[in-house]
Amino acid sequence: MSHCRDKLHWLFAFGTIPTFSELTVIKGRMLRPDRRIFFLLSCICLLLLPHSVFATPDVSWQSMDGLVVGVSEGDRLTINSFGTEIRVKLYGMIAPQAPKIDKTTGWYKPGQPYAEEAFRALSSKVLHQQVRVEIRRTLINKDEQIALAVVYVDGRNINMEMIAEGWAWVDRKFMTRMDYAHYMAAERLARARKDGLWVQEHPQPPWEFKPEFRIRNRHG
Repeated sequence: MSHCRDKLHWLFAFGTIPTFSELTVIKGRMLRPDRRIFFLLSCICLLLLPHSVFATPDVSWQSMDGLVVGVSEGDRLTINSFGTEIRVKLYGMIAPQAPKIDKTTGWYKPGQPYAEEAFRALSSKVLHQQVRVEIRRTLINKDEQIALAVVYVDGRNINMEMIAEGWAWVDRKFMTRMDYAHYMAAERLARARKDGLWVQEHPQPPWEFKPEFRIRNRHG
């Protein structure tokens, strides 16, 4: 199975497909027909697994230092790194959605409970602080690049702190298996202690929150 996984790593790295003979020869010996079928099916199953399964824990991520110049939500901030402003979405977590308001049209979308508290918690940790940002992925949103990253202040993992204090849910998207286990342990601790948003009986996660746009009362 490790031989199959090595071949698949080769496929992901170089974009070439190993031949049938290459896949079914191990240590110079051809597999029996029945084992060859099983072996190939196993390779296909591994190929269909999420890419994070193949990620190794010692991957060197791109890092940069900067000053946090803005916090927009409980999981989004902006850093200035050597004169360049970079928008950052905190990796592995998702905070309650904040209300969205269009000042021009008056349309707005209600937010979730504890969105303001999450925003304040993140602001108190990072605003106007020097941080190190460990970028895990670059996201594209309406032609804007957003760094999906782990944020550190004096060596503290701010993403993990936000989850452990109950200001966010774990967001499994793009996470490695090892990170997911660690972040979920922090979330379970916050749930058990009823910290932050977990004081609610059944808090609704953001991916299930579907508010309707409304017209803001300008006289209210």
